[in-house]
Amino acid sequence: MKRPLIILLIILLLFALSGCQKNDKIAGKREEVSLAHPGSFVPQKELYRYVGREKKENPVQGKVKGGIVPHHLLAGALIADFISLLAEQKPEVIIIVGPNHKNAGAKIISGLYNWETSEGLVKTERSIVNQLHQKGLVVLDDKVLSQEHSIGTILPFIKHYLPETRIVPIIFHHDVSLKEIDPLVQELAPLLKENAVILGSVDFSHYLMRREAEAKDVFTLKVMKDFNYTTLFHLGNDHLDSPPSLALVFRSMEKMGLKYFRVLDNTNSGVILQNDFIETTSYFTLVFEEGK
Repeated sequence: MKRPLIILLIILLLFALSGCQKNDKIAGKREEVSLAHPGSFVPQKELYRYVGREKKENPVQGKVKGGIVPHHLLAGALIADFISLLAEQKPEVIIIVGPNHKNAGAKIISGLYNWETSEGLVKTERSIVNQLHQKGLVVLDDKVLSQEHSIGTILPFIKHYLPETRIVPIIFHHDVSLKEIDPLVQELAPLLKENAVILGSVDFSHYLMRREAEAKDVFTLKVMKDFNYTTLFHLGNDHLDSPPSLALVFRSMEKMGLKYFRVLDNTNSGVILQNDFIETTSYFTLVFEEGK
């Protein structure tokens, strides 16, 4: 009698343990979703309109280490073209930096929450975010971060083309200086030597007519080609919306010995909408490639 009873107890114990593990997994998934920013930046219909179109031919010429993309959804085709370039490379982490449009909270902000999209969660690489926070380089503020479209607009495209890639989001006040950027450059450098990419989410000239915007872009492109940080940090919204974001990408690429970038696209909303009589936003997509 004892032996069947012992066997029964063992079976019941194993069943209970498996149930606990299952509940732990369910609880873990619930926590991931509950600690996630809502996916309200890009409706699924809009995402599929951009990712479903024929891509512009821009073959990769080396391992992508950094780049600049717009965050204005009207330029979704440019975002899709750039992120699709990374599909074969499959970076483990993308560091996304952009403007804090409302200048809310601390000057340099990151966060630990994941991000919901119409195709599932984009996960934050919390170990890196915590590392930056512990060194005093970022302040954690998911409340502010959750409202920032310079990050949120890019993530559905990342989830579509790079479903396993994690992100490190960072946003900057407009008045962050080069001196405040450089410690981040130093801390992020070892990551970029591995399978990581740094991406600046930056829109360029704002509120100008098409021809004026194009003239500003010519000047901004020269500033970028010259790596002229002094001039860059004196440029206002009529040239670009986040000198600190662009500087972090360019400074990081310089540290890697990459001083050449390709312009994949440069256009503005007046061109996209075929209207020369509206105030525009202009866009660049740029790529830095290792081995180019």
